[in-house]
Amino acid sequence: MSIIRSFAQSIDLYIASRAPLDTDGEKLPRRHFEETVSDIHDLVHKRAFELSDLPAYIDALKNANGVGLDDRELLLEKVLVLMSRLENLPLSMKFQKAVITLLYDDLPHPPSSYVRTIQSNPPVPTPLAQDVDYAFRSADGSNYNPSFPTMGMAGTPYARSVPATRSIPKHVLPEPGLVFDTLLRREKEFTPHPDGVSSLFFAFADLVIHSIFHTRHGDAMINDTSSYLDLSILYGDSESQQNKVRKNDGTGRLHNDVFSDRRLLYMPPASGALLVLLSRNHNYIAEKLLDINENGTFSNPPPTNPVNRKKQDDEIFHRTRLVNCGYFMQIILGDYVGVILGLARDGSDWRLEPLMNVREPDHEVLPRGAGNVVSVEFNLLYRWHSTLSQQDAAWTDGLFKKLLNGKEPSKVTKEDFRDAAHEHFIPRGDDDVKKWTFGGLARDTSGRFKDDDLAEIIQNATENIAGAFQARGIPESLRIVEILAMEQAREWGTCSLNEFRKFLGLRPYKTFKEWNSDEKIHKAAAGLYKDIDNLELHVGLQAEEAKNPGPGAGLCPGYTISRAILADAVVLSRGDRFMTTEMTPHNFTSWGYNDCQYDKKDGSFGGLLTKLLFRTLPDHYPTGSAYAHFPFLVPESMKKQAAINTKISKAYIWTRPAKPSRTITVNKYDDVKQVLSEKRFLSGYDERLLKISRQAVVDEEEAAFFVGRERLSVGKRNVELLLPLSEHHDGTWANYFVEEALSLIKEKSFLHAGDHQTKYVDIVRDVINLLPVHWISEQILGLPLKTITNPHGAWYEQEVYTMFADVGRYVFMNLDPADDWHLRESATECFAKVDGFVQPHLRSNGSGLSITDSLHHQGIETYHSHAFLRQAQAANKDAKKSELSAFAFAAVVPTAAHFSQAIAHIVDFFLDDDKRQAREDIVRLAALPHDKDAIAKIMGYAREALRINPPVSGVYRTAGELVDVGGVRVEAGERLFASVVDANLDTTEFGPNPTSPSYSRRVEKAGILGLGEHGLLSSKFFESTVPQVLGTILGLKDISRGPDLSGNFASFTEKLHGSPMQLYINAEAQVTPFPESLIIQVWVTPTFTKPALTVLSV
Repeated sequence: MSIIRSFAQSIDLYIASRAPLDTDGEKLPRRHFEETVSDIHDLVHKRAFELSDLPAYIDALKNANGVGLDDRELLLEKVLVLMSRLENLPLSMKFQKAVITLLYDDLPHPPSSYVRTIQSNPPVPTPLAQDVDYAFRSADGSNYNPSFPTMGMAGTPYARSVPATRSIPKHVLPEPGLVFDTLLRREKEFTPHPDGVSSLFFAFADLVIHSIFHTRHGDAMINDTSSYLDLSILYGDSESQQNKVRKNDGTGRLHNDVFSDRRLLYMPPASGALLVLLSRNHNYIAEKLLDINENGTFSNPPPTNPVNRKKQDDEIFHRTRLVNCGYFMQIILGDYVGVILGLARDGSDWRLEPLMNVREPDHEVLPRGAGNVVSVEFNLLYRWHSTLSQQDAAWTDGLFKKLLNGKEPSKVTKEDFRDAAHEHFIPRGDDDVKKWTFGGLARDTSGRFKDDDLAEIIQNATENIAGAFQARGIPESLRIVEILAMEQAREWGTCSLNEFRKFLGLRPYKTFKEWNSDEKIHKAAAGLYKDIDNLELHVGLQAEEAKNPGPGAGLCPGYTISRAILADAVVLSRGDRFMTTEMTPHNFTSWGYNDCQYDKKDGSFGGLLTKLLFRTLPDHYPTGSAYAHFPFLVPESMKKQAAINTKISKAYIWTRPAKPSRTITVNKYDDVKQVLSEKRFLSGYDERLLKISRQAVVDEEEAAFFVGRERLSVGKRNVELLLPLSEHHDGTWANYFVEEALSLIKEKSFLHAGDHQTKYVDIVRDVINLLPVHWISEQILGLPLKTITNPHGAWYEQEVYTMFADVGRYVFMNLDPADDWHLRESATECFAKVDGFVQPHLRSNGSGLSITDSLHHQGIETYHSHAFLRQAQAANKDAKKSELSAFAFAAVVPTAAHFSQAIAHIVDFFLDDDKRQAREDIVRLAALPHDKDAIAKIMGYAREALRINPPVSGVYRTAGELVDVGGVRVEAGERLFASVVDANLDTTEFGPNPTSPSYSRRVEKAGILGLGEHGLLSSKFFESTVPQVLGTILGLKDISRGPDLSGNFASFTEKLHGSPMQLYINAEAQVTPFPESLIIQVWVTPTFTKPALTVLSV
């Protein structure tokens, strides 16, 4: 396989080398042959179709339009497996569209019947402060379908999907208590879920169920919540409920850790804990939208004028709600449905995409955003009490004893339960949501629950295995609840099980044994109902024989439930216009829209729950924890499944996360300097570098070459010492960088209309960011960069910059645990690509250009890198080629983007009009030939710019031993956050006006850069190249910022551990630590002239 893959890579490399230099904005396909080989390999090892699948397809052909499908043949599961394993082929998309159409059409749109006549007059929504140009969810779910504004609105009747046509006199139906005792009551022995689904999955299912079902107390025909997955359990079903959870302070936030639906207080505590995390997520999103201020309409602090403050609060709140509901929906479609279909268990990142636009063969569009009304049939379908874990069953038993004064379940009457419900479930008087508690938790003075307590509840639920779907599986404490459910179903006049199956296109059961092969169950059911067609829907669903785990089957409920929930998932999501036609960057904001998309490369095989856990409980979920990546599956069970693939298994931490130690914020200048300079504080940089290089070595024996962090660190340092010197040891790389900067400016600039001498250039994206990319590719590592001088290169400049930036983020700025997995995979892939060129170069050094090296020089016109690599070999004489490749990579690639960022920050600083004199001084000094004092003065300007606007806002360190920092005792293993921003503005060090620049500070009193002496940021290299680059850029004639936003960084500031952190938004609306763009305007002569610049030997 490795030989075939290598051959495919060579073909891809050749094709890439012949691709045009200017793609004219087109995104060209990459790695086509390699990915095709990978797809074929996957198909061989995970076949999409087996001969044993034939009976299911034959049954479909014979019976789909007749008596109905035999769902015991598992046709739907087999089709879903087929689609997932043909994921990258066009055929899979055709199947997907057909399946989505089938599932969506399972239910009528709009509903054909209701349990009661609906009101005819449309509601009048409560207006916002003034007319707005963004879509928003109404509090009560009205106006989701503009043509039918009451469709699915809170306070309207349930729909009826299936009319009951079988005449069954009520006296013929068995007594509900007897039905529970014979068919539903849990027997003493607990049956664990057969596929290792955790109780946290069903805690989340509670949120889904309670979001769309809330039968009115006293009038069971009315649903008091909307029929949309709009997180009404968090936000409320009316304006008055909504105002109880909102702060209304101009920030769009909610009160700390609140939610609106008090029913969740009486659910096992994991449900409430998950809802609190979604409440926190709302506030996180609201803060981000305010900080980023994408449209420039928000003010922070908020306006003091009540009208303007209300307008701003409404906009932030409603946009945030859209994003948070998008998050909720993606957890449902990614994590939740992923478990239902067994995809996460099987390591598949394929997902059903019910939100997609589907055009039928007749050109008709399958509706999206047309509205939805939940039905009584699905109200009964989602009563999954048999799945309660042993722990949740015990909790529920204790709750009912408390509510019912210790009365035995078998003796509880309907009146007892209704009295208890009236007393506890219905709010009275001042019901302050800010004081609600659950699960024995307590709020602090700010109203927040302790992170430790929430994490313990959620991690316990992750460890606790759920119960199996089965007859005789419901805890006895819920006896009265099930009795009331049966009576309610009869009052609604619901259909029978077989009528529901016919409605779904499934073959009706002919006998009780066919429905459930367990003799005890089908005999009891036959004795109660006599005729299989009399079997009630609720009882038939709950006691139906359950599916076994297998491909496409992870939830393992009864067969009818399994078919129906997929249809419901498609209908609920596709019918919501805020998840379809209104789910746009315009309404969500660009960042918000991007934030609620799941990342298939996050180590969780799709979904957003992992990101939610890392975001809201970052200290309680270490990177790589299986508790974060697969919270809906019991870790022990998932570990056994993952053990099939040793590499996957080893990539995760399977043990329960330890309770976190505190994170200490250090922000005084002297203390930050101590933390960043002393070896007692561990950075983790070398460890992450080792992870990159070791994982990229395919042969496990080869991985033994990397004997540890110390060897990698020493080898990297040996290479770094060579960096300041030019190829011939006669100076520095300054000339190269100056010439490259001028060349890029000339190549990338574009004209002002009607003016042939005023030009614009994106000085960051197209020049500064590319300088180290060109240097590393052409002079150091020998990479196939596609440029004007090397048009047959294989790698585009921005593509290489992105790869290098991902490495830099992973190694040095790995601040968000949600990004760790993707960054590590990207960094590892980058090393593998670079290593694929560097090792052949190393093998050919000293022996001429070998055939192997010639193949790797496709698209490389020059071989200047060989000279540097020979020096690297001489500096590490005992190192093997694989080690040397890792040393060279580690010495330059991780700091490339940070080097560019430092230059970008300096240029941005001196573009301000009030820095004009300083800018002219830099240009003047750079023009002085061979003047060390001039270089020192330029560095004084540069250091001061980086002090006031540091490229790194803060970094983490871990104490390696007991140590005192600023009078604080820090234990070994405790983490510190060193705020570079705060340290560089410390008034005790930099005076009462620390933001006022002083360019004559001594070097030892300069600000802190943040990353230390690494690679391109080492003092010698930085000082030998940056002054000349600054002189070149700032010396451009009539340089000024581009118009409006184009001439400024797309940056914002947020708080991390109480200290400011500057971040940026890139063109894909993603948050990044690196600035991406800054356009300048210059006056350009017909030909660029290289200025006389200072060039010093080192």
